Amino acid sequence: MAGENNGGGGGGGGFGWFILGGLIGAAVGAYVASGPGRDQIDSLRSKTIELSGSEPVQRARAAAQRAREAVGDPNHPVGKAIQDGVAAAKRKREELEATAARKMQQSTNLEE
Repeated sequence: MAGENNGGGGGGGGFGWFILGGLIGAAVGAYVASGPGRDQIDSLRSKTIELSGSEPVQRARAAAQRAREAVGDPNHPVGKAIQDGVAAAKRKREELEATAARKMQQSTNLEE
């Protein structure tokens, strides 16, 4: 019976330590969020706002816009390549579907 009490008490004690650890973690998180952590968050936020208007960011936005236009323009080589690829994929899919239909028909004929 003594062994049963030790085994039963160990599980409850582990859960108690888990709860205690959670409470300590919450307290430390609250301290960091209201203290030094708040300054870091504010610093990161202001740096992000500052960099969002910088020249490299503006160049990246312009490049992304040019890429979107190239992809959407059927007369641009990139847009033409994409359209050709889509058409080739459609043709291949139709070929595969036709082949599969023929094989299904053949297997049905063999079963009869």
